[in-house]
Amino acid sequence: MAPKKNPAVEETEDIRKTLDFLSQDIGAIKTKQDKILKLVEEVTQLRIQIEERDKKIVELERKVEDLEQYSRINDVIVTGLQIKPRSYAHAVNARK
Repeated sequence: MAPKKNPAVEETEDIRKTLDFLSQDIGAIKTKQDKILKLVEEVTQLRIQIEERDKKIVELERKVEDLEQYSRINDVIVTGLQIKPRSYAHAVNARK
């Protein structure tokens, strides 16, 4: 029969095992926390990039609108003319 251990020694060993287990858990939590912090930083950077690109898109859309307006400056708008049926236009072209 094995000799009985001193209750204080058993309690100390139990406390040591518990501390080792908790230490491992804290290490795992720290690792996960570091990963989360990196991901949060990455998300922040991506949001900044999205904001910058949105501003660039708005600027480019404005430039396109300005260019379209500029290209319409010399357009001639004809009103009051009667439009002939499409078949008449084909008949005229066929005679030529």
